[in-house]
Amino acid sequence: MPNQSPKVLVVSFDGGVWSNLIPLAKAGIMPNLKMLLDEGAHANLESTIPPVTPPAWTAFMTGCNPGKSGVFDFYQYQEGSYKPLLTTSESIQVPTLWKILSDGGVRVGVIDVPINYPPPDVNGFIISGWERPSNKKVFTYPPELGNKLIEKLGDYPICLRTFDRQGTKDIDFLNNLIDITTKVGDAALWLLETEKTDFFMVHFQTTDIIQHSFWSQIATFDFKSSDPTMVKIWEFYRHLDKYLGEIKDRLGSEGTFFLVSDHGFGPVKRRMAVNVWLKDNGYLKLKQDIGTQIRTTVKSTAIKVVNKVDALARLKNRIKRKSEEDLDQRIIVPRAAHDPIDYKESRAFSGIGTVYGTIQLNLIGREASGIVPEREAEMLKAEIIQKLSNVKDPMSGEPFIKAVYKKEELFSGSSVSRIPDLIVIPHTNFYLFSGTQEKELFHEAHPLSCGNHVPEGIVAISGKWASKFDLSSPMITDMVPSIMDIFGLNVPDYMDGKSLLLREKLLA
Repeated sequence: MPNQSPKVLVVSFDGGVWSNLIPLAKAGIMPNLKMLLDEGAHANLESTIPPVTPPAWTAFMTGCNPGKSGVFDFYQYQEGSYKPLLTTSESIQVPTLWKILSDGGVRVGVIDVPINYPPPDVNGFIISGWERPSNKKVFTYPPELGNKLIEKLGDYPICLRTFDRQGTKDIDFLNNLIDITTKVGDAALWLLETEKTDFFMVHFQTTDIIQHSFWSQIATFDFKSSDPTMVKIWEFYRHLDKYLGEIKDRLGSEGTFFLVSDHGFGPVKRRMAVNVWLKDNGYLKLKQDIGTQIRTTVKSTAIKVVNKVDALARLKNRIKRKSEEDLDQRIIVPRAAHDPIDYKESRAFSGIGTVYGTIQLNLIGREASGIVPEREAEMLKAEIIQKLSNVKDPMSGEPFIKAVYKKEELFSGSSVSRIPDLIVIPHTNFYLFSGTQEKELFHEAHPLSCGNHVPEGIVAISGKWASKFDLSSPMITDMVPSIMDIFGLNVPDYMDGKSLLLREKLLA
């Protein structure tokens, strides 16, 4: 036990969902999780729109919707350009929990939480998450912590991505996930012992990756299977649970423990390429055949990318590939996603969006080559919304689209301009992607990604304050106000979230 245990200790499983975790707990795969559920309170935690890592964890960190936080997806629009900007910690437009706590005299320790690169200055320490480009650059605050971390652990790997599984044996991929989980868990235990903190949070990204990659196997809950892949999957969860228990044990009797996730998970039935739909309906035009465009881009820029993209070298060293050409194309193609679009002939396009679809109008005066007059914008939005509502799943005939919203209907704040004009929400287990490189409208689940995000994440609470929380309908934006409440800090009016602590129970 450290000399001073945190007052608040948070463990986060990216993509954690009760439909997966509760069966694992009941089956004895995750006994520490079962103990947590038995002794405390738990509920679904409603994610953001869209339920993806950057806006969801930013909502957790700020208590704000994407219109205020400035973070909507992995990329963000910049006015006057068709090139999206990568989301980083510098994209966040409001104070984070770490900043608020630090300013309030609370010492914080944060490990691997996404959207914390570059690492911000805090009263305490931060280790950036998976979006850091490499360990060769400063990825911690204070900067010297990174070297100490590597000296202690020998290495501190960046989490794999779902498509790093390509060309890799499943067992090897799962072993890599277990190894990364070990490094993160060991870092947390070491820092809990050596650093005094009032607030401590450690994030496991590997839970998201294993569910993207192996959801169909996980959902069988075949715990007696002798299949090597199944055995290794359950080994991963046992390993994760070991760290959950060891980290939770570092909490003192006066502390409060949270287990949270940014969103949940479910199976993928079908995917739809939004840009193909826009093209088929006359809203978007391509410059030339997309296959020719991609091949030309790959050929002309492969050498430059190999030399300049640190992620490329990192991935090549870690994962065995069928060929370097496959990897080079994989890195380049997303960067060329906008290149084939003829903007001078397109009224609308989808540039960003992973689980939910997004559509941006090509407005005169806002986009670099806009062709849609402002006076026609609302009529065009209404037309697109009406047509999308009629889209049917080709296999079942059931509606594919649940709802289409104008961004102003969902979001508020000074950063709404960073968000695409229309947000397209599919029905459960259907998914949308921009799909500029695709020829067909509908696609089966990708062989490397059979699971995807749903809005229902998780929250579980134990410790001193567990019985004092209202978990009837918690939202991810409620976490910051709730944690601030525990530390006796005033919650600012601009936050969308509300404290879940019940005042009458605090006085009891």
